[in-house]
Parts: sequence; C-alpha cells; structure tokens
Amino acid sequence: MTRREWKIRATARLAGTEAPAAVAGLLLCHVLGIDKVALVAHSEETIPPEAEERLEALVERRLAGEPAAYLLGRREFFGRDFLVNSSTLIPRPETEHLVEEALEFFHARRDVRFLDLGTGSGCIAVTLAAERPAWRGEAVDISPEALAVARRNAERNGAAESVTFLEADFTKPLPFAPRSFDLVISNPPYISEEEYAGLDPGVRNFEPRSALVPGPEGLEHPRAVEAAARALLKEGGLLLMEHGYLQGEACRALCPDAYWMDMRTGRDLAGKDRYLFAVRRFGV
Repeated sequence: MTRREWKIRATARLAGTEAPAAVAGLLLCHVLGIDKVALVAHSEETIPPEAEERLEALVERRLAGEPAAYLLGRREFFGRDFLVNSSTLIPRPETEHLVEEALEFFHARRDVRFLDLGTGSGCIAVTLAAERPAWRGEAVDISPEALAVARRNAERNGAAESVTFLEADFTKPLPFAPRSFDLVISNPPYISEEEYAGLDPGVRNFEPRSALVPGPEGLEHPRAVEAAARALLKEGGLLLMEHGYLQGEACRALCPDAYWMDMRTGRDLAGKDRYLFAVRRFGV
C-alpha cells in the first residue's frame, strides 16, 4: 500500500475522532521517520510491511481513545517538542499562559531562581530555562517515572544544566531555604472527584489520575502550592498557578491578604478563568 492510500484509508477509519486526516499524517511521519514535506513529495512510495503493521497497531490504539500525543510520544509546547508518556500529563496550550506571565513579569531580570511544583513532563521548567538561559530552577514531582521524562526533555531542549529535578511530595515541607525563590510556578492536580467522573474518556482512561485529582475537593494541591510559595518566595516574588475554570475565586481565597498583593485571575484564550497571579508582600 502506498503512503497516500494508507492515509486515505486511515482517515476514513478514524472518522469521528479528532482531526482524523492530520493524525493519520502524523502517524505516517512518526513511523516512517519522515517529515510532512517528504510525506507529500513521496506519497506514492510503498509502505514496508513492518511499518504497516506498526501503523495499524497505532490506529487501533487511537480508535480505543488513546490520545494522539501518547501514540506519537511527544507534544509541542511553546514551540518546542516535549516527550510524553502515560506517566505524564499531555501539555496543553492553556499552560503556556503561565510561561508568558513569568517571562513578562521578570522581563528586566537576568538572574531568576524558580521552583516548578508538580513538573510532570517538565514543560514549564524546561521552557523557562530554554527561553532565559541565565535563569536557574528546581522542578519537583512525586513520580520518578515523570521525572525521568522531564530530565530527558531538559537534555533535548538544552536545559539540563539549568534545571535540577527533585523527587518529592510538595504537600510536605521541601528541602529549600525560606525565601530563596523569585518565582513559584505550578500546574498542580486540581480536578475534583466529581469533575473527574465527567472528564473526556481520552483523559480519564489514559492520563495519570494522580496528576489530575488531588482529592475530593480539587483544591488540596492548590492549597499546598500556596503554602509552599508563601514560605519559599522572596518578598516581591511571584506565584503563578494554573487552576480549573471554575476555581478562580476559590484559589484567590487561598491567598491571605496579609501575605499577598496584586492578586488576579488570568484567563485563557477562550476567556475562561485559568490561573492565579499573586505577588508576595514585603515585610511579612
């Protein structure tokens, strides 16, 4: 079967899933080790039998609901390629807002020390270090499997010397000196048990539950992030934390006025509440 014929057939089989033609093309490029230009330019080349077997297996996995990012083993974030697997969440465009806010807030600062809580694939920490080579960061996750992926992503994106990875539970005291960070940034688990039951099956059945659900309420880990940030941020330091689109008010309420100023809720491109922005007060 030629590449063109296989793509037509796979697109038809994947009808009803998200972007079937695009996914079929990506699978071809992934298995054959080619880019989109080569796929189009050599569309009449025959697919080797062993490659066709691999492609068929991937299509079956996609039809079973597995996200395309896991089939490909990667996802783009902030213009860079990040490895992902079933141990890590798939990076989302919404999380890029955290990076944008951090870069803007510290645009005039060359040396920034940051702490990424619940790093997962490392997409936030690695992107910050890649965008600002002079910055230095610590990235914390409780999952050794996720940290292995994050370390590989740091190496692939030239950030291995800038980010240190730590296996730890950030809901407990961390081994860092008080007031030693300029930035605490996090995309923590924030889905409640009730919300989890209604998630898209592609998320619920394939992405790691522990990276999505912190407890019945959904605010258990956001509360821990605020506590860690309060202890570890320098005066005037910045807390950026992603949250659910209905959690804006609740997350602001986690931050006592005595310790935080300039609090606001940032919105995503769909206009939904998406992250907390708060500055550590001076003198407390």
